Amino acid sequence: MKILTKNLRHQHGIGFIGLIFIFAVAAVVLLLGLKLVPVYLELFSVKKVMAAMAQGEEVKSGTVTDIRKSFDRRAVIDNIQAVTAADLEITKDAGETVVVATWQHRVALFTGYTLLVDFSVSTKDG
Repeated sequence: MKILTKNLRHQHGIGFIGLIFIFAVAAVVLLLGLKLVPVYLELFSVKKVMAAMAQGEEVKSGTVTDIRKSFDRRAVIDNIQAVTAADLEITKDAGETVVVATWQHRVALFTGYTLLVDFSVSTKDG
């Protein structure tokens, strides 16, 4: 009995069950990353388009139709599919035209589990 207790004290490292648990957690994190990266890449594309529109003349002095056409042209170039020109909310705030795009994206994670991500980007953001 003394030999068995002495050997247990000198054992180090992780057990098989612990290793399986770590692999399972890593797999879930990897899956989340792979599913969410395209969604956030599209968000950054929309932000880039909105920032470019904020500097353009269409937003500063154009009509609502000009703003929507400008967004459509830029969205085709950047392959933006989550937001269309019809989804844009165009308002005036203190004499300045503000364009806001708000949308939701559903990401299927597992059977029966869906992640809903809400996005909102504005020309006033920066």
